[in-house]
This record gives sequence, C-alpha cells and structure tokens, in this order.
Amino acid sequence: MKTLYNKVIAGVFSYLLLLTPYLLVSCENDSIEGLNGEFSDITWCTFDNATVQPTQKLGKGVKALNIQFTDTDGCTLALSFRTKDWILGEGTFVLDYTTESAGTYTGTVNSATINDGNIDVNLVEGTYFINGLVETTDNRAYKIYYKGPLSFVVGEDDPEPSGYTMSIQTSEVAIMDWTTWQTTTYPEVSKYTITVSDPTGAQVATFDVINGNDKTPEQLTGSYTIVGDAHDPMQISAGYSLPDYGMAGGSSYLDPAGKMQYLTGGGTVQITTTTGIDGSTLYSFKGTDLGTTDVTGATGTGSFNIMFVSFLEVKGAVMRDFAVNSQILGREMKYSVYFPEGYDGQTTLPVLYLLHGYGDDNNSWLDKGDMATLTSAAISNGEVGKMVVITPDAMQTFYCNGYQDGMAYEDYFFNELIPTIEATFNVGGDKSKRAVGGLSMGGYGTLYYAVKHPEMFCCAYAMSPACYIDGLPNLFELYPAANVAELPDLTMEVGTEDTTVYDMCPWLAGTIQSIGFDKFEYIERSGVHDWAFWKGCYPKFMAKLGKYFK
Repeated sequence: MKTLYNKVIAGVFSYLLLLTPYLLVSCENDSIEGLNGEFSDITWCTFDNATVQPTQKLGKGVKALNIQFTDTDGCTLALSFRTKDWILGEGTFVLDYTTESAGTYTGTVNSATINDGNIDVNLVEGTYFINGLVETTDNRAYKIYYKGPLSFVVGEDDPEPSGYTMSIQTSEVAIMDWTTWQTTTYPEVSKYTITVSDPTGAQVATFDVINGNDKTPEQLTGSYTIVGDAHDPMQISAGYSLPDYGMAGGSSYLDPAGKMQYLTGGGTVQITTTTGIDGSTLYSFKGTDLGTTDVTGATGTGSFNIMFVSFLEVKGAVMRDFAVNSQILGREMKYSVYFPEGYDGQTTLPVLYLLHGYGDDNNSWLDKGDMATLTSAAISNGEVGKMVVITPDAMQTFYCNGYQDGMAYEDYFFNELIPTIEATFNVGGDKSKRAVGGLSMGGYGTLYYAVKHPEMFCCAYAMSPACYIDGLPNLFELYPAANVAELPDLTMEVGTEDTTVYDMCPWLAGTIQSIGFDKFEYIERSGVHDWAFWKGCYPKFMAKLGKYFK
C-alpha cells in the first residue's frame, strides 16, 4: 500500500514538474490578483541548490536543521526547521520566533526576515519538495520552491534523565576530637550532603561533600578524595560502621547485591554534569577502587557509576524553631514547619505531624531526613495534595506523659501544640485533614497516638518503631482493646537487619493483624536503623497519604 501510494505521489509530482518551466520562473515577478486578499505582487523563486548547515541542539530534544538555498539568479533562502529528529521529516512547519518547539521554523529570503507564512515539506523516494508562500519584513511576498536531495548528519541525542534523583542538605563542618570531646568548626567550608535515590525513592548513595561556602549544585562538580573527618575542599567525609550496634552511616552507595557499602578511602569520586534531552542539568557520580565496609564490619573494595541524576529543588518554604510557651510543661517547646508552594493561609490545608527519634529534635527530619525535598517532590508529582508538615521537638519523652522528668508531653501535644498549630496556620481541623508519622521513638509515638487518639488522624505511618519500652503504655495491650472501626489507616515498616527494634516488630504486627484490622499494612525489607532506611519509607508514606490528602 505504501509503495503504491509513493508511486502515485511520484507520478503526480512528475507531471507537475513537467509544467515547472512554465509555472515557476526563477525569482520572476508575477501579479496574482486577490491571492488570499493579502498580496498583489509575488516573487516566484525556484531554488536549485541546497546546502545543509550544521545542526544545532536547542534543548528538550529539539534540534534546528539549518539549510541554505540559492538559485542561478542569486536569490537566497535560509530556513531553520525545528524538529526532534536528526533528519527533516514531512509536514507543515509554522513560523515561530517566540519558542523553540518542534514543528516550527524561522528564516530569511534575500537576507530579509520572514514574518508570515508556513513551509510545507514532502519527501518522495529520497527527493524533498519544499514550498511555501511567505512574506518578509521588507513587505515582499515570495512563493518559494525547492526540489532535490538533502543530506543531514545524524548526531547523538542528549541523555535522558534516568529517573534517579538527588537532593542536597547544607551544614557546617564541625569535627569532634573524641579524646578531648572538643569540637572544631571550619567556617571557610561547608558540608553538602548529597543524597541519591532511585525512581522508587529508595536511597542508593550518600556523599558528604566538603567544598567552599554557598556553592550551587553545578559548582560541586570535580574529583573528590575520601578522608576521615574531612574538612578541606574537594574531600568527601568517610562513612562509618558500628557492627556491635548494627549501625552505620555517612558516605555510602548501594552495591549490586543490594547491600549498602560505606566509603572508607581508596580511589576518588567524580561528580560530573551534562545537559539532558529535556534541557535540565543531569548529574553523574562515579567511584572506582574504593575502600568499603558494610554494617557488619566486613571490608572490601568496590565501584559505582550512577548516571544522569536529576536535582530535586525544594518547592515551598521551611521555617524553623517556632515556639509554644507551654503551660502544661512549664517551658517553651520548639517546632519547625514545611509550607507547600503557594501557601497563603487562606485555604485550609491538611497537616502531617512528623515525629523524630530518640536524641533528635524538631529539625532532624529537615537536616537528616530531607523531608522538605521529599515532600515537595511528592506534591509536584501529584502523589499527594498540598499539605503543611509540622516537626515538633519531643526531647526524649517518647511522646507520652511521665516518661521524661514527669513531663506530660502527650497532654501538651493534644491540648496545646495541635490547637496552636491549627489556629496559627489554618490547617487540619478534623480527622480527615490530619496524619501522623515518625521513626524509632517517633514510630512508637505514631503507633501510640493512632490507638490512643484514633479520632484525631486519618492515616499513620510508623517507621522502624520501638514497639515495647518498659514504663511506657503497652501497645500489645492497647491494640487488642481498640475499636477497630475507629483506627486510622496504619502502616509499620522495619528493616530486617535493624538490631535496635526489629525483634519486637513482627510480634506487634501479628497482634494488630489478629484483631481483624483491614487497614493495617506491615512491611519488612532489608535495612538497618538509619536515615537511609527512613528516607526510603517516606515516599511510600506520601503515596499512602495521597488517598486522603487530595
């Protein structure tokens, strides 16, 4: 069918070409009365020579195919076709100087800029037929025509984003001498913690990069050496492993076996950039012959090459260290807030209360957990609607009454903190617009608040939760006694190598499952008690919240 069509078209064009000497005289003026009611004098130009100029990449996969046409009388035509292909294809190209979109063109005739008219391109068995009626800025009209071959150079498209993403947290460089317990700060440099995640949101690498102050992401490129307690530019601070405690952290990457390897020295880490097919800057990370250790303390060497990573920029705003003058606790209690892009306080938004772990504070989810970046990415991707996130300071209270110095933290949380937050920022207001989540100690707080105050939250997500602590309310007793119909949508997620809390998690999960609660999900996966694991939980929490926060 296609061959027959081409033969028919070729026959039609052959017939028309027989008439060409009579119809198309090179750069000859003709008077055409009433042509579209626009032009009375049109110059007919038949171009017999075409030279393909170098192709330009315009970004977002669009190329400019540039062609210079001439005829025997000295007329010139320059056309720049925008297309996503390296070879000019058929179609009607629309004149457009304001964008660089595929399917548009720009050009000149006899050095005068074309300001009106479209160009038609046809291709029959390797022969191009290019024609159009155009007007130029010197108020001349041209009927342009070219028949002949065009030879284009096929190049390489820019790389496409891999789906991997990165975020950057900036902090001061401070190193403690563990013999004297003295901390030395280095104000002339900053630490840029680069976290790389795969398309599912799971962390695959972290690099504590040391460089000068106020660097943009693109200014962090270069070759870095791995140094313990790094404090000079172009160094990456080494990772660590504490096998006796089942803990590890710092600069690391996920090996092909799915095990996190923590960098101890050896070769270098290269950070490079390129421009992606969508016009964005993409980052690549390559390390070779690196000394490593895993969470068990096993040492070795390894390499990685993570290519074409997109930078996630926080959309929205973060405000830190607000304070509630608590009458219940007799002291000021801090909290920090993430506001989504476009927040104006006029529309009531949902609110997430995000709880930290033991030894952390109200800024830990921001500084270590990359919460603002992950939240804004989930909102931008449409996984969850706009919401405000509150990170309260709970010290070491386990979010309960009486555990730390007799403080009634639970009473403070529900009777002072929540009313203050919701009146100040116009958020929440009822169960459907509130959620709670947290890690470790905050995981316990999440499970406790979900069962003790089920009327307050529509969704709860406990990450690596402490399930049983002497002196705290017993979750193993509270859940069997709960009214299942009132409980919020609840998820527990824990790492199977988490020696801190794992032992009790399956038991509590089994207890909750035994009460016939169909809105409960229990997730086990490889991981330890660290931020890499919790940052892998957070996108799942956002996806779950997407069912409630539209």
